[in-house]
Amino acid sequence: MEAKAEPEAAPTCPNCGARIIGPWCAGCGQESIDERDAFVRTAQRQWLRIRHTLVALVAHPGQLTAEFRDGQRARSITPWRLTFNVLTVFLLLSLVTGFSVANFPRLDPSGTLTQAVSAAAQRAKIDEVAFMERVDRHFNGIFTFSVIVSIAVSAVMARLTHLRRREPWSVHFVFALHFTAWVFILNLVYFLAMRSFGLSLTYGAQQTTVGSALIALVLLCEFGYLAVAFRRVYADSWIEAGTKAAVMVFVGFVAGNLLAILSFFLAIQASLLATG
Repeated sequence: MEAKAEPEAAPTCPNCGARIIGPWCAGCGQESIDERDAFVRTAQRQWLRIRHTLVALVAHPGQLTAEFRDGQRARSITPWRLTFNVLTVFLLLSLVTGFSVANFPRLDPSGTLTQAVSAAAQRAKIDEVAFMERVDRHFNGIFTFSVIVSIAVSAVMARLTHLRRREPWSVHFVFALHFTAWVFILNLVYFLAMRSFGLSLTYGAQQTTVGSALIALVLLCEFGYLAVAFRRVYADSWIEAGTKAAVMVFVGFVAGNLLAILSFFLAIQASLLATG
């Protein structure tokens, strides 16, 4: 009598050791494909994810947040990663856009920032140019933390303006993350436009016709983006969405400028402490 053949052992995932059923590991989610195809398949999937995320973020306000709320999360970049990748690109392009701490004193018509830099450089007993280089090194880290605070403010505003809707806090934070990422892309375009018109990011430039028109256009774009996003995510009427968008743009404008200035002063203090 012939012995029955032993059933073939199910393959295991090389990443976590769990049994593989189908093309994906149920334990860690790694795809079970031939090593020769892994790189190409991964690159294609990442490209589709990046393309979908950027198109939805720029052209379809609120779509990414709505997809996150509805559980459609695999098709796009995670909100935290998206926002801080955009922020990293924004800071890396500061040499092109002119967004630099060296310009901040010129943005202040009162001269307070200029006096603060001069006084701090004298305390550190080095010239202002060398001191500003130290401030610049500390600023990016502090500014990144201020962005996290700004995201929290936007999430709270989204919650306060939609108290009747019982959305979880995760939806409000994801909404704030996506809006923040879009704002950085918009500011990147704004700064490049200022440079293309030969305007530096100074207070005087904002008083020119072109400078004033550009900042007004930026605020109008933020208003329109938020209004459409509120309708898509929270099902607001146009009147409700417009009113809430106006409030959020105002709060965001004030909070953003205050946090940027606070980051500047904290960078000065950190540079003084590092000097000893």
